[in-house]
Formats: sequence, structure tokens, C-alpha cells
Amino acid sequence: MVEFLNRYVALGKESASAYGTEVAPTTFGEVDDESFATRMDLLTRQDMSRAIVGKSVTGKEYSEGGYNMAVQLDEFLGNTLAAFFPKATFANSIHTFKEPAVAADEYDSFTIDVGREEKIHTYTGMVANTLSLTASVGEYVMMSADFVGCREKATQAAISDTAIVFEGDALDALYFSNGTVLFDDGTGDAPAASASVKSIDFQISLNPDTDNAMALGDSTYSSKPKMQRREVTGTVEFNKVLYGDQALDEPDYTSLVTSKGLAYNDGTNPVMTLHFTEEDTPADNYIKFNFYNIRWETPTSNVSGRDSQTMSVGFVALYDNNKGCMDITAKGGALGSTAFPL
Repeated sequence: MVEFLNRYVALGKESASAYGTEVAPTTFGEVDDESFATRMDLLTRQDMSRAIVGKSVTGKEYSEGGYNMAVQLDEFLGNTLAAFFPKATFANSIHTFKEPAVAADEYDSFTIDVGREEKIHTYTGMVANTLSLTASVGEYVMMSADFVGCREKATQAAISDTAIVFEGDALDALYFSNGTVLFDDGTGDAPAASASVKSIDFQISLNPDTDNAMALGDSTYSSKPKMQRREVTGTVEFNKVLYGDQALDEPDYTSLVTSKGLAYNDGTNPVMTLHFTEEDTPADNYIKFNFYNIRWETPTSNVSGRDSQTMSVGFVALYDNNKGCMDITAKGGALGSTAFPL
């Protein structure tokens, strides 16, 4: 049905000197759902002489929302990651995404087009807000990306399905049976894939400062919101309680509940790596999420009359002076050979 072909999300990187100016999309994504919407804050008068408010005007106008998708190695994924990791490079067939290190590593803004069967809804000046990834046994690896930006463009253009090209059309998404989680507690032994991880998720929050992106004379953002503190948190669930008798460097219950808790920080190598591959050629088509400094929270583990005992451990990813907090490396699929964002 044509209506389904005309449902999509597309990204286009805006010029660094022209925030909020519409650009044509460069990548179309196969997303599961989207939630972009225009928001308007109403200002109402609190008139003491009337029992019911009689006057109201529109105040702040902005757009927010995001999309959920299964992770597949295409250019749409690359553009999404580059929105959150602005120091993106390509060398020796590998794409690398890193956190900003200097002022020049500025976060980009995007024009986001959403095809909704009959019309294209255009949102300009959209900057990254939160990125979430979830991988569970028996499921696709899922990613959610949320943005915030200027009010929606007033005119909705008609959709031309001949212009829609999904870069990852020939790919299938990554899923957990072709994924591994590796831990390294810094003791010197080579990290190995854990055989106990049931699920893992993490979230990156950039906390864009939208209040100071506005100025008198306009009801929406007039300058690109600046990013504030970058926060990375997550949770690992194990299919059993680990009491310290395992040999794969996983965080164990005994260490987690000691008085000083448990931290992993090698200073050189990742202390936790999420490694997902395509099924047919895993060595040439993969993505790795590398964490360099992790502080583990106290574990939770309970029993009931119906369920097997498992263990869940939250974590906070911290900054390391040598390697930063985290980075991403990816290869193959339909990622292309040009550094992101496109």
C-alpha cells in the first residue's frame, strides 16, 4: 500500500552558520515509529475580576520528539550517531564516533522530515537530546533517538514516493544472538564474552539548554541550544546471580556490596564493550560501543515462587582523562565511506 511507503523519517544536516534553515534530507530511515510534535506554551491571564480566564496568548513554540528503530548498519544510523557523537571520522574502512573534545567538535543541528502518508512534516533546528539502546535475549537491538528544536514549518509539502530511498533496504537489523558483552576489570587478563548477560541498556542525555536559545522578538529558538552536562547511565541484567566464582571479569554480587562498591577503570582499554555483528559476515559488518570508566551501583536480586533468580546492576559511565567516557566503532553494512554526518 502506498500509504505505508510514504511513512518515513529523514535527516539532513544544517549549515553550522544557518541554524534552523531548512535543508533537503540526505538519509531516509526504516524506523518503527516516530513521535515528533509541535508544542506551544499558552500564557493565560490571572484576572482577579473574572471567575474564568478570559485572555490567553501563545508563548514559547518549539518541536520535540524522536523515533524508535532496530539497529542496522546504514547511513541513517550513522547520521543518528553523529548527532550525539560530533567527533566522527572514517579511516581504514572503520567509522569512529567520539564525544566532543574541543570547541570545534560542535554538535550539529538537523532538519528532520517526517512522511505521514499524504504530507511531509518538516522540523528545523533539531538537536540531539537523548539516545537509548536496548539489547535483550531473543530480540532485535533497538535504538531510540530524541530531538528538540524550532517550531514545525508551517507548510506541509506533498509526498513524492519516487524520492524515498532507504540506504539500508537490503539489510536486516542486528539482534542479540549475534552480539557479545565483554567486561574488563583492569587486572590485565584479556576480556572475554560474558555467558551470563540477559539484557543490557544504556541512555545518553545531553540536556540541551533550550531556555537560553531564545531571544526577545521570536517565539521559537533563534540560536542552536548549547549542550550541558553529558550523562550516560544504564543497566545490565544477568541470568543468574554472580557470586565471584566466574572468570570473565563480570561485576559480581560480593564485590558490588562491599563498603566501597565497585568501579572499572583501565585508563587505556574499554572496561565494557557491546559488540553486535551481522549474521553473514560478522568480521566485516559490526558495531562496537566501548565504555572506559564505569561505576557500578548496588545489585538487585530477588526470588519468588514463579521466576528464576536473576541479578540486575545499574551503572554510571564516567569520564576518563585518557580515553573519555565512551566511543563507537562501526564497519560495513551500508555505512559508506564518508565521515558522518552526511
